[in-house]
Amino acid sequence: MLRHKTIVIGLGLVLATVLIAAPARHGYSMDQIRSLVNRVRPGTFPELEAGKKPQGPPPVKEAPRREALTDTERQILLSLQERKRQLDERDLLLNQREEQLRALRDNIQQQHTELKRLQTEIEASMDAKKAQDAENLQKVVNLYNGMDPKRAASQLERLEPKVAVKILMGMNQRKASQLLGELPADKAKRITEAIVSKVPVASN
Repeated sequence: MLRHKTIVIGLGLVLATVLIAAPARHGYSMDQIRSLVNRVRPGTFPELEAGKKPQGPPPVKEAPRREALTDTERQILLSLQERKRQLDERDLLLNQREEQLRALRDNIQQQHTELKRLQTEIEASMDAKKAQDAENLQKVVNLYNGMDPKRAASQLERLEPKVAVKILMGMNQRKASQLLGELPADKAKRITEAIVSKVPVASN
């Protein structure tokens, strides 16, 4: 069976070769000969089996030609590029200035915070000093209140007038009167005037 099939195929190929060599003489066209060969040996010409004629490669599309720029267009393009460069430089400069201003603002805020802290410390220190001074003054006032008026006047006369005024203003009124009575008249007069006006007096 295999041998018979091989003989049939071989005869078909010989016949196709003869017909291809002299197609006009026997009145066969090339497509008819290819169809005949496909019948003897299927797949030899697959395009005929699909009912299609052989097709060549798809046409290649030509790239559109780019027109050359005119002088005016070239000048416009250059002008736009230069403008873009200037805008980029300006944007960079603005960004740099913004960073500098941000750094300066942060520095000012830090200094302001530090100044507020120092101010708070100074005020607290001043309040503490005032409290300490008031406490010390009260101790001195209590000491003078307990002293003999003559001895207290002797001690008070050696002090600065503004200090003497503070002591007398803090003392018991009766004790302060006795103490003023023991002071020299001119000294007692200046201290009394300072107490009344509540202003410091100059020492001699």
